[in-house]
Amino acid sequence: MCRLFARNLRLATVITVLAAIPAAALAECCIVPDNGFGTATLPPQSTVASTCMYLGSTEITDGLPPGATIQIAASIGNFINVSELPGGSLGGTASAWEGQCVMQMTGTGALSGFNRSITVPLSGFNNNLFIFAPRAAFAPVQTAAALCNWLNGQIVGVGDPDFDLLRILGGYNYGMPSPGQIQLVSTGSGWAVSGYFDTTHRIDFIGAPGGALAGRSGSNTQQRRFEICPENAVALEGASWSRMKALYR
Repeated sequence: MCRLFARNLRLATVITVLAAIPAAALAECCIVPDNGFGTATLPPQSTVASTCMYLGSTEITDGLPPGATIQIAASIGNFINVSELPGGSLGGTASAWEGQCVMQMTGTGALSGFNRSITVPLSGFNNNLFIFAPRAAFAPVQTAAALCNWLNGQIVGVGDPDFDLLRILGGYNYGMPSPGQIQLVSTGSGWAVSGYFDTTHRIDFIGAPGGALAGRSGSNTQQRRFEICPENAVALEGASWSRMKALYR
């Protein structure tokens, strides 16, 4: 009797924790519908939720005047043409997609007057690929390892006043480790998405004649964290359904 009571108490505790997740808070950022298989299609398509973007920062230092930098507040999002299929090196799914990297650039030092917002298209079949470990379908909290395998976009020869070339490359396919994690939390009407990639990436640039970077070029590699809706994250021991069930065996 005592053992049965203890099992039921642990089960009730798990249910209480899940029920205590504040739906209003989760609704603030990146809520996506169920894909019909007890989970969500990743990354979230822009037609579903415009707030579903990975946000982070990076910089350009190489090839600039001494002491100058270009600080970049960046977003990776506006995902379209998402195709998530079984496969990938983590044994779960591989997701090809197209999107945009928006860079808000602010110069420092000798480039203190430089201020630009530039959108770099991340396009082309299989040029951009995320890999996800298996997710526990229908579990109310689904947490899985992830990695960025390909990240690829550029503007070149398009008449930009400052850049003849601006290119961003990243991910394991280019020898740049970019591990991460994804979490889905059931909201009743869909899934609240959160997660991150510690994205190792390289930014190459060639300055355009007559612009602020004329005669300059550089290649900058760094690893930075890009997060999607961290306020949606739920810290819960045994986030996978199998581990939850283990609490009350």
